[in-house]
Amino acid sequence: QIPRLGIDLPIQEGDFTRDVTDQHTPEGYALHLPGTAIPGQNGNTYLYAHARRGMFLALWNARPGDAVIVRVPDNRVLEYVVRDVLPRVAPTDLSATQPSATEQLTLQTSTGPSPGDPRFIVVAFPR
Repeated sequence: QIPRLGIDLPIQEGDFTRDVTDQHTPEGYALHLPGTAIPGQNGNTYLYAHARRGMFLALWNARPGDAVIVRVPDNRVLEYVVRDVLPRVAPTDLSATQPSATEQLTLQTSTGPSPGDPRFIVVAFPR
C-alpha cells in the first residue's frame, strides 16, 4: 500500500519468463521479482506492476517521504519511507534489481507501452 497515492495491491510472486521475456505480466498485483529479497529481510525487495489505474499508475506521483506499507503472510506490517524517485531509468539499466547491503524496497512501473520505454522506479527504506 501507498496510502497517499491510493495504491493497494496484493503481492504475488513474479515469473521472469512470463513477465519480462513474454511481456504477459498479470493485472491486479504487485509482483515480486524472483531472486530479490523477501519483504522484511535484509537486501533489496523488488516489486513491479503495470502503470494502470488501480495498479502502479499513481506511482508516477510518488515523492520522498511517502509511506509504503507491506503486509507479509505472517500478518506483520512493514513500514517503509520513500527516499528516491527515479522517473526515467533505461530498461537496460538493471542496477535497481541488484542486491543491497541493507533492507530496501524498490518499486517499478513503466512510463509507456513499449518494452523500450524508460522505467519509473521508487526506492523506499524501513521507517
